[in-house]
Formats: sequence, C-alpha cells, structure tokens
Amino acid sequence: MLSFIITIIKLLVILGVVATIHEFGHFLASKLCKIGVNEFSIGFGPKILQKEFKGTVYTLRCLPLGGYCAIEGEEGTSDREDSFSNKNVFQKIFVLVMGVVFNAILAIVIFLAVSFSYQTATTKITELSPNSVLAESGVQVGDTIISIDGEKVKTVSEILNKKVDENSSSDVEIEYERNGEIYSTVVKNAIKDIGYIGITFAYNDDKTDVTNVIELVAAGGAANEYGLKAGDKITHINGIETSTSTAVKNVTAENAGKETIYTIERKGEVMNKTVVPKVKKEFNLGIDSVEVVNTTLDLALADTKLNIKTIVGSYVDLFRGKVKVNDMSGIVGIGEVVSTTSSLVEFFNLMAIISLAVGVANILPFPPLDGGKVVIVIGEAITRKKLPAKAEAIISYIGFGLLILLTLIVTYNDIIRII
Repeated sequence: MLSFIITIIKLLVILGVVATIHEFGHFLASKLCKIGVNEFSIGFGPKILQKEFKGTVYTLRCLPLGGYCAIEGEEGTSDREDSFSNKNVFQKIFVLVMGVVFNAILAIVIFLAVSFSYQTATTKITELSPNSVLAESGVQVGDTIISIDGEKVKTVSEILNKKVDENSSSDVEIEYERNGEIYSTVVKNAIKDIGYIGITFAYNDDKTDVTNVIELVAAGGAANEYGLKAGDKITHINGIETSTSTAVKNVTAENAGKETIYTIERKGEVMNKTVVPKVKKEFNLGIDSVEVVNTTLDLALADTKLNIKTIVGSYVDLFRGKVKVNDMSGIVGIGEVVSTTSSLVEFFNLMAIISLAVGVANILPFPPLDGGKVVIVIGEAITRKKLPAKAEAIISYIGFGLLILLTLIVTYNDIIRII
C-alpha cells in the first residue's frame, strides 16, 4: 500500500511539473507580447492561495494535476486591446508554441544534468566478443569508432541504439581512429534478425545484477500478446535453463518467429507459456566493453541528442504505421514505469522523457492541441477570415472527444496488460 501511495505521489509530481512548465511557456510568451492573462493557476479545483498582480490572478489550487493559463481572447471573442484575438499571426503562433518549447527546454536541462550525474561509456573499445563482426573487419581493441554509415557517434549508447528497419542493409561502413590515424572499413552482417518479445528485467535486491524476473511488459510485444506478466520468473526456454536475463535474451534471439515454450514461475506456480518471438532486426558489432570516462559537455550533448531523437522518432513511427494504438501507453502505463524508479536520477530522467513526449504530442496539428490551434491561426491568416466561434468550438469538441476515446482505449490496454 505504501509503495502504491509513493507511486501516486511521484506521478502527480511529474505530471504537475510538466504541465505547469508548459503553461508557464504560454504565460511568459503572452506577457512578452503584451497579451492579457486573466489567471495563471498551478493545480485545479478549489483555491488554496490567490494573489492579483498587474492584472493577472495567480492561483494555487488543491489538485496538483497541472495548471492552466487563461489568456484573454484565446477562447471566444474579446474587444480588449490586449486580447489574443487582436494580435498578429506571428504573436499568436509564438504564444501557442511556447508551451511546447518550455517542455523541450525542461527535458534538455534534465537530460544534460542526468548525463553529468554519472560517467559515460565512450566508443573506445576495450574488449571484443570472440565472434565479433567488428573484429572480422579488422577493428581492434584500443580503436575508437568515429562514425557509422557517415553518422558521427561519441557514446556507446549511440551505437547500441542505432535505428534499423526492414530496408536496412546488413553491412555498414565504420570509420574508426587508431593511434591518431583515421581508417574506414565495411563490417559484414552487422544487422541480423533476432527474436524479441518486449520485456525488461528486474534487478536483484542490492541492484548489482539483472535477474530473469520480468519487470515490465511492453504494450504490443509478443510477451504481452501471449500472456507473460510483470513478476514472472523465466526459468527455462524450450527446456534450456535461463537463470539470468542474458540467457533469456540469447535463447529468445535464436527463436525468432518460432513457437517457443517459456517455463515461468508466477506466485509460486510453475506453468508453461507458448510464445512466438517477433522478428526484430538488431544492430550488433560484438563489442563487449568500452572505455568509461567522466562526462564532458560534448558527451552529455550527444546523450541528450540521442534521447530526443528516440522520443521524436517514436512519433514518426506512429504516423508511418510502425507503431499501433495497442503499442501505446497511457497514464496507467506511465504509473507502472514510475513505480520502478528507485533513485532521483531515474525519477528526473523519466520526468524529462514525459516532458518531451508531452511537448511533441501538443505540437501535432490536431484540435484541441496547440498544433491544431496553430493550423487554425495560419488558416485564418491565409483566408483573411476568422473561423466562426461556433465552428471552432465544434472542431475542438470533436477533437477532444477523439482524444478522450484514444485515452480510454490506451488505458484499457494498459490495465489488461498489467492485471
């Protein structure tokens, strides 16, 4: 019960900070453009504190679920000189996008701070696996990888998270440095098809090793589809003992697209689950370890860039049809992830991820999101006609209804996946 309460508190803090920062972006932009702000509120519901200053009422309310910025003339019409509706198109767009900008700023600041909180694994190789495709191409221990297919890399995370798709060639061009000299080579079979079921594993009690106990099950993954759940301990796969997470991953990788028997322990009961691991292309150079150094600004920036690229890329995949609604997570799924954070670094890193995700979602051209409002403002500027208030309200209601429907579907999928 205590852990549940702590999770709720952490979730409220994250959502409250992310939403308040977003609204503060709108507030600051409005003030800069001399647009009236009737109220800036932190939280919703009954008032706790209230103070008026220079025409704006600043309010603290009892429900810490975000906040709002009541801009004069943004909703409906207003004859006031400082009304949003009386400003030019550039000022309107500036006000609308600044919420997203502030979400991005918060995310970048946190990502940078998190990067400086620990050492960074570079791309200088200290150990290669026996069957490494990199070693077969002539790269040696002590070499530093500079680029992959022309894309610069500075951290091992950039190598491990290299994006691949169905059209990716199995061969890649690697540029590396050895004794101050730059060399280039083509690495054969760097991308292979592997089995993947969409799970992460829990650490042991002293956080020194990763176990074979499932911590999270990804929405839309094979594990979710075939009934594996968080807390399941995978003891065997096709009769092969899997006492570590590495063993689970290795055996799963070898069974892409095949019916595979997972023997699990769930609340003291042993059972078998037939799972067909999905086929996933994996980029693997066979690097076992790299040099770890104190984080510098350029390394922190590289890590931050990777985080941003990954989050934005997930939205691109959504519109390209690579991510389905069933693969998405809502508030329940976020709460599940929040419950696994065990340190301040993990907590703030998750806050940054959510802040950037909220920002990107808000700029989408869909009413009643900020991006949808930007489209309306641009449309009015082109046609030189203001959209009737009734029509704008209808568009917003339809959009809001669709967002509610999507939220219900995603939340339902989260609950079914967890229970």
